[in-house]
Amino acid sequence: MQRDFKIVSDSIWTDPWWGYDPESVGVWGEIYRSFNLFEGMAWMVFAVLVTRRYLQRGKTRWEIVYAAAFLLFGLTDFREAYVQSAPLVLVKGVILVILLQLRRYVIQTYSPTNNWY
Repeated sequence: MQRDFKIVSDSIWTDPWWGYDPESVGVWGEIYRSFNLFEGMAWMVFAVLVTRRYLQRGKTRWEIVYAAAFLLFGLTDFREAYVQSAPLVLVKGVILVILLQLRRYVIQTYSPTNNWY
């Protein structure tokens, strides 16, 4: 029993949970993939907006890190459009926590009138 649990727990961390296969994907798979591609593009737009704000105002270099976090989060969505796995979800979670902390710091400290990005 314990050995079976180890095999299952190991495979949860090493094997993909879902993968995009154009020949066998169903409606849900197409919706999931399309949503992740759209979401990845949205995060890229936020990265560009933060970069533009930095170039225009240049208040803090933390905005560069903030833009990079948006970029990385967007890249994970592009990856998620084709495969989902535990390591990917873990990386996305870490980036999300960093992104939220950066957002809070940058907006409260340098852009209190801008609550969007």
